[in-house]
Amino acid sequence: MLNTGKLLRPELTIVVFLVLSFVSGVLLSPNFLDIRFLLSSTIYYTELGLIALCFALLMTSGELDLSVAANMTLVTCILGVLHKMGVSMVFLVPLGLVFGTCLGLVNGVLVTVTGLPSLIITIGTLSIYRGLAQVLVGDAAISGFPQWFLRFGKITVFGIIPLPLIIIVVVAVILEILLKRNFWGRKISAVGLNSNAAKYSGVKVDSMKRQLFALQGFFCGTAALLSISRLEVVKYSIGTGGEMDVVTMVLLGGTAFTGGKGACLGTLAAFFIIVFIRTGMRLATISSYVQIAVLGVLLIVIIVISNKLNALFERNS
Repeated sequence: MLNTGKLLRPELTIVVFLVLSFVSGVLLSPNFLDIRFLLSSTIYYTELGLIALCFALLMTSGELDLSVAANMTLVTCILGVLHKMGVSMVFLVPLGLVFGTCLGLVNGVLVTVTGLPSLIITIGTLSIYRGLAQVLVGDAAISGFPQWFLRFGKITVFGIIPLPLIIIVVVAVILEILLKRNFWGRKISAVGLNSNAAKYSGVKVDSMKRQLFALQGFFCGTAALLSISRLEVVKYSIGTGGEMDVVTMVLLGGTAFTGGKGACLGTLAAFFIIVFIRTGMRLATISSYVQIAVLGVLLIVIIVISNKLNALFERNS
């Protein structure tokens, strides 16, 4: 007799919605089937998608970082100001990674030292980072970056696949292996399930959390560099509201909000769901506000279905 509990594994939810999102895009506009256009559309979301992959690790440990988009923005503004002062991009590229890592580490230190929830801490640093970015740049737009740097975000493989897309896929696979097939990843899950039990088992919980926040910052610095290369300008408004897209990708991908369970490949699939839905609605000239509402509804629907399937799977396993 067919065991429906084993057949309807929770992981299948994201696959089903991935297919449905593609079909929806096709129904919204026949131009959606232009593969070259569809692949090129992914570059608009690769910065946030890259951040979301590391965010999945952080959420697996039971922590959040709502300042990720503001971190990315502040790094772009710092680099823009330094470039305007005459500092070469050759030096600014590694500096961007350092700045992003330091901003992430600040969150980690504040969380572990104060003992306050990361939600509260990172809402505060979100405002601080965003405010500093506006102070640095104001309403101006900084441009004039070297062509060798601007071309990086436009490189394609086989003339059709954007390099940033390949990067995000490779990173997703590596992080998934680290999370699911590595002792370090198992420690992250253990901390998310029960930090006290993990501490008594010998896991240096606070140190691990600081590492994850710093790693999140490194990804934000990387995203900042990709953002400058793609947009060719620096503005304080870059990435506004991006933290919600990041959280949506991570939750849609199957990472548990309460920690203990993460899915980097699921986050990658959720990245494509958002690309498909947003691209389809953009081709159909649907308002960006409607797009946000649709993604919000989708998030709730997928979480409800995933919870039901989890309960069904556990009863039949």
